[in-house]
Amino acid sequence: MAGFTLTEWIPRAPHEVFDFITTPGNAPTVMESVQSMVQTTDGPIGVGTRFRETRLMRGKQEHADLEVVDFEANALYAVKNVTEGFVTVYRYSFRPEADGTRVDLVCEVTTSGAKRLMLPLVVAAVKKEDGDHLVKLKQALQT
Repeated sequence: MAGFTLTEWIPRAPHEVFDFITTPGNAPTVMESVQSMVQTTDGPIGVGTRFRETRLMRGKQEHADLEVVDFEANALYAVKNVTEGFVTVYRYSFRPEADGTRVDLVCEVTTSGAKRLMLPLVVAAVKKEDGDHLVKLKQALQT
């Protein structure tokens, strides 16, 4: 498995940080290339919920379908995307720390066959695209 890990302390309660990151309309605030994210399934957000994300990539709109694969209110949230044979999972964990919240993000990228040779390039591209994700989350919650 390939990927990267990010961590950030945010001076807000865990439920506030969790609620912000799990609200699809907030995605453009914390991920620069994301233009929109909309829920495509009915009901409250939980395991199995699906979203349609639209990003601007190299001047073109790209769409991705995301699925919540792990969910524990105020503690854990993970979404999965499958694109061109690469499976990317963003796994967020939230825990109280000092007078705020420690957010850990683990990004896991997997594939099979010959595409495994491309994993370092794909991980580098994903990290370049979303590597400041938690910093922007902190900034958004401090305004």
